[in-house]
Amino acid sequence: MPTKMNDKKRIQVVVDKKLSDNVNGILSDLGLNQSIVINALYRRIQAEGKIPFDFALTDEERASHHLLNTIKSSGIPVIKDRKKAEKFLFNDEDDEK
Repeated sequence: MPTKMNDKKRIQVVVDKKLSDNVNGILSDLGLNQSIVINALYRRIQAEGKIPFDFALTDEERASHHLLNTIKSSGIPVIKDRKKAEKFLFNDEDDEK
């Protein structure tokens, strides 16, 4: 029996534009759209009583996360322009004394 429009609920979410564009391209290539995928996800959650996949970092993501945290805690300065890079690399302020 077809579902009446009154039996539907609109859900709005905020998603990063670049992520959305990339995913929509993949979904289009698969012949799918956001509504189909979200409905399928909701059906699986209802059937299984849980999220049907793990929320976990891959080994590569864990390694990258660890590396970034190590860099942040090391005290290494963030260098955003050439002048700051030269100052850091050549320690110009010591030459001026």
